[in-house]
Amino acid sequence: MEINYRTLNPLGFHLMKYMQDPTIRQIILYGGSSAGKSYTVAQCFLLFALNGKENMLVMRKVGASIKDSIYEAFKAAADQLGIARHFQFKDGLKVIKCLKTGSRITFKGLDDAEKIKGLESIKHVFMDEWSEYEEADYKQMKLRLRGMEGQQLIFAFNPIKETHWIKKNVFDKEKWHDVPMDVVIGGRKIPTELTEIKSLRMNEPKTMIHKRTGEIIEHPSDMVVLQTTYLNNFWVVGSPNGKYGYYDEQCIATFEHDRIHDPDYYNVYALGEWGVIRTGSEFFGSFNRAHHVIEGVYSPALPVHLSVDNNVLPYITNTFFQVCYDEDQNGDDFVTIRQFDEICAESPNNTVRKAAKLVASRLKELWVDRVYLHGDASTKAASTIDDEKRSFLDLYIDTLQKEGIEVIDSVGAKNPSVSMSGEFINAILEGQIAGRGLLIDEKCKISIEDYLSVQKDANGAMAKTKVKNKTTMQTYEEHGHCSDTLRYVVCDIFQEEFIRFANRRKRNLYARDGVIHFFNPDTECKYENSVVYVLPNINGCMALVHGKKCGDKWHIVNAVIRETTSAQEIRETILAAGSDVIAVECGAAYYPLVRDLRSVSGNVRLRKEAPDIDKRIAATSDFVKSHLLFNETMANDSAEYGTFMTNLMDYNKDSMHKEASAVVSGFIQFIIKLG
Repeated sequence: MEINYRTLNPLGFHLMKYMQDPTIRQIILYGGSSAGKSYTVAQCFLLFALNGKENMLVMRKVGASIKDSIYEAFKAAADQLGIARHFQFKDGLKVIKCLKTGSRITFKGLDDAEKIKGLESIKHVFMDEWSEYEEADYKQMKLRLRGMEGQQLIFAFNPIKETHWIKKNVFDKEKWHDVPMDVVIGGRKIPTELTEIKSLRMNEPKTMIHKRTGEIIEHPSDMVVLQTTYLNNFWVVGSPNGKYGYYDEQCIATFEHDRIHDPDYYNVYALGEWGVIRTGSEFFGSFNRAHHVIEGVYSPALPVHLSVDNNVLPYITNTFFQVCYDEDQNGDDFVTIRQFDEICAESPNNTVRKAAKLVASRLKELWVDRVYLHGDASTKAASTIDDEKRSFLDLYIDTLQKEGIEVIDSVGAKNPSVSMSGEFINAILEGQIAGRGLLIDEKCKISIEDYLSVQKDANGAMAKTKVKNKTTMQTYEEHGHCSDTLRYVVCDIFQEEFIRFANRRKRNLYARDGVIHFFNPDTECKYENSVVYVLPNINGCMALVHGKKCGDKWHIVNAVIRETTSAQEIRETILAAGSDVIAVECGAAYYPLVRDLRSVSGNVRLRKEAPDIDKRIAATSDFVKSHLLFNETMANDSAEYGTFMTNLMDYNKDSMHKEASAVVSGFIQFIIKLG
């Protein structure tokens, strides 16, 4: 069979070469989009089916995605090669049969696992979009492919993130070497300009013992990795001689736009490098790899700060920092927090003592015998697991000390507000906090991916998505642990700046003398009146404040914004406050709720909905400044109270953040009339 070389990309020549090499067990194709990876596999599978009796299997993680994706690519490839007449396409069965040789190309999803058992008759298996599979899927496929010489697994994917199991457990565990890109087919060497791709590597041979004879043998390289991008696709950039292929100006212009405006996206989807794709709703939206990641930030002359998070799944997080004092261009002091290392202690090292020993070992390598310890305040809680009921923090410190590390306990009594600390770190990253900076060493790959990936929820806190390990069936939060350790250490070291930032929020209608004022909940106070004020439905949320009068001030002892309009939940929340006076501002739909409340509480007032909320907010804002005090402890420790405060301080007339301001203004109007 003779093949017109003008029908193939450089990747096609390499794939044809290695699909004929019986020593190669795994062929990995990765790189950017528009590189023609899956299309090239389709071309080669069809050509091999036409050339001889070879059955092949094409897989996607989810079977439903096959029909409109990879199956259609095979049809298009058959038309482009001019060989469609030699094949029968059974769309309903998702099977392609070669009419000349009888070879079959079958398409299945891994969700149809029962039908892929026993692959003895399959010569080549193609796992498309490999990054969507679990590692257990990969291991099972390697075991199931047996019974025929020259059987191969072929993979294609875009390298989305560096902490993906493919990177950690395949790419990083093998030793690789570059190999020449020469291709000889049918005794003819293909011109070099037609075979050049971004990179071509093979794994190192392995020395092993023959299971039958007991002899020591050398197992040859059995994996090849081909990296390619749109620049290696002649149907995007045209052929080297300009006589075939296609120059896709619009596609190239799109990549150029991404190169300038979205370098992270360009790095993955154009250049085919490992990275993280931003969504626009990241918790650390201002973190930028190009601006905040550098090489070699560690200094032996500076003290070490250690920050720890006690979640054991997927790992116990330990991050290492230093504080560098310098001067800016104007000669003013400039302080930079620099993360220089990380230890994410996975199983079997995700116990407090084992994790602490790993940390101690790393510190000894650096000749460090003293650390400042920061972290989650909940690590101070007594442990029910330890016989002496020592906390995670006690055991952690005890282990470090037994390893010869002096520990200065700098873990705060309470954790900083999640949303507020996130905004503070974003402000540092944007250069808005004068004289303060933050840098991350490029070796901290798990941390960097976490800072780039963790998302922000509707309330400005972290949206920690839970995932389940299909082997252990354990559920855990995939991202956010490194980000938490960053929040703890930054807010500890830059404590004064954080407090000023939290109290001087932009767009803050309620700050007096530039700050929001709080009462001390630990100080005894004789309260005269207690009022709960409720809006059962504002923007689809319930908003509630509970105020108690102390002298001429009102202490907001509790505040809630909750995404619910359930009368039963609202009723339970109101009654749980235990207030003498209840005021409900609502429309007719909630009159039954008011009647129900009156049946169990003697002083329930019904208030009609305000016709102009913004006007009432403006009229009552001065009273907030002069007479309302908030609970700083709850703002930091209670997610609901903290969300309420964030919503309150984010208010402006044109924004959607008015639930807190609306209920506070109604509360004020009510207590003024109450006297």
